[in-house]
Amino acid sequence: CPACHRINDKYPKGMLTLNGPYFTAHREEILSLARNEETKEKKEHPLARIMGIEERPEGTVITTTDTHLPRCIGEALHHAYHGEFDSRYTDEGDLLRAAWSR
Repeated sequence: CPACHRINDKYPKGMLTLNGPYFTAHREEILSLARNEETKEKKEHPLARIMGIEERPEGTVITTTDTHLPRCIGEALHHAYHGEFDSRYTDEGDLLRAAWSR
């Protein structure tokens, strides 16, 4: 399926960067919310998946197989924990970069 190909090729369609002192203190709880959002989104859009969660210098980065999932996760985090949420497409328009921090 297209999502499996993206995962195999390591070619994400969306990226959500999480950082800040609140995130550091509540990391597991916040990542659990992200996984719950993935589960909800997959019910309607089976190709929407989290590809990976990794630590990078800019923070914890969640990569996804579609552009809607990072926005859904970021909005859920903003709703539940407030903080700052921003999202934008790259100039090519094929990748959504989002960030949440608190």
